[in-house]
Amino acid sequence: MAISLIAVLILGIAACIAIHIVVSTRTLRNWVNTSPEDLFLDYESGSAWVPGVVRIHGLTMRGSDRNVQWYFRMEDAVISVSVFDLIHKEFHATRVRGSQLVFRLREREEKATFFAAHRSRVPKIPGFTDPPLPVTTPEPPPPDPKYARRHFWSVRIENLVADPTPEVWVELYRFQGRARLTGSFYLHPHVEARIGPAAVQFISGDLTLGTEETVLRELTGRSDCVIDPHAPDEVRGDEIWRKISGSMKIEGRLEDLRFLNYFIRRSEEPRLAGGSGPARLEVRFDHGIGKGDASFEAAGVSTRYSAGTVRGQVSGRLEIPRWDVANGNMEISGSRVDLSNAVSEGTKHDERDWWGRFQVVSGRLHNGLQAQGAVSARDARPLYTLFRAELPGWAQGILKLEELSGRARIRVGSDLVDVEDMGATGGSFRISGRYRQKGKESRGAFLIENGLLSVGVAVEGDASHVKLLGAKKWFRETVEAQTRVQEAGPARARTAS
Repeated sequence: MAISLIAVLILGIAACIAIHIVVSTRTLRNWVNTSPEDLFLDYESGSAWVPGVVRIHGLTMRGSDRNVQWYFRMEDAVISVSVFDLIHKEFHATRVRGSQLVFRLREREEKATFFAAHRSRVPKIPGFTDPPLPVTTPEPPPPDPKYARRHFWSVRIENLVADPTPEVWVELYRFQGRARLTGSFYLHPHVEARIGPAAVQFISGDLTLGTEETVLRELTGRSDCVIDPHAPDEVRGDEIWRKISGSMKIEGRLEDLRFLNYFIRRSEEPRLAGGSGPARLEVRFDHGIGKGDASFEAAGVSTRYSAGTVRGQVSGRLEIPRWDVANGNMEISGSRVDLSNAVSEGTKHDERDWWGRFQVVSGRLHNGLQAQGAVSARDARPLYTLFRAELPGWAQGILKLEELSGRARIRVGSDLVDVEDMGATGGSFRISGRYRQKGKESRGAFLIENGLLSVGVAVEGDASHVKLLGAKKWFRETVEAQTRVQEAGPARARTAS
């Protein structure tokens, strides 16, 4: 009996020593890193003197597929490991307690989309080249599932708590501060991947675009996520969103709207600066279909145009009745933006402040903005600035209205602003218009009416011309001609294809 106990004790000690040797040398890393492009494990030092408990310093892990590249680092981690699963080529952590977690994720994208402004804002990942371009080599057929299960190591992480988590950087958006991450995940290259339930509690920190512009200060909130089990070789690109469910609720403080210039970088104007106030976002996802809303307030916003600068206070609410993330299609019907206490500088008519309320009656963000919009404003000063022409005395009454209301169909793309079917009324005035700006070329036609009086305004680039005779006929024929030219463009493209 004594001999048996001694034998068991010796075997136990031998097992502990063996596991320690596996962890403290490169043995474990060599086992796991059979395909380092898909999955790579490294650490600065490790020990396992306590049976089933591994202590690691400087733990890093990275991985990639044809869609994304990801990376995380923990300064210190205490991991409870299933020793028996190592025999089956699975690193199974039943409990992980880590500190100083840094997590980064970025998408592979075509070279044409990696212009300098974008490239400077996505995270760098040690061990991967920049930028993260798509894999161009012909994709080999997926390995036989039985072979993949035998050949590739799997990683199963359960009961993970990383506190603090000072950085979470996903594509453009970087959180820095104090967060707490909990959850689980499983990865078996070419076989199966899944995440969650997982959550990030944002305790306090800042959200930026890359390392540059600040989006929100003093950010707090929570994000939850589950990614359903899927075959990594079969789910490609944005198809992964069909596997994602979860929610996000964050709030913080806007400090400077300058970050929005990144999203309108292809347009020469306007350019935004300043503006501070509260902001919040709440959205839920069910297998890639989102629904939610956001709101914001910002005082001291400056909007700079070539013709002058407008300063004022802006607030708004973004309604998201439905968001198909995989197809990049966000419905925004019911959203609104309010501008108040606006004062213009550098223009001819700066005598009084201005206000305007803009509502999206129906619309969506899908390869740009398409919307039916409604507006009510103090007067038509923004239009007058666009005209860049001296109107007859009676027509300048549009600058002295106490309220103007109207509607229009609007399309905004990367280098396009298109306004159709514009109609507005205020007092005894009626204003109709059609305007299109594509790249550096702009063209518009407007008609101002007051009783029997009418005047037309033609806008071509930086020049404007007033039409006093036959204004109504000129406006009707000009709008019809512009519409025919616009409709002919897609027809020519279809014929060529």
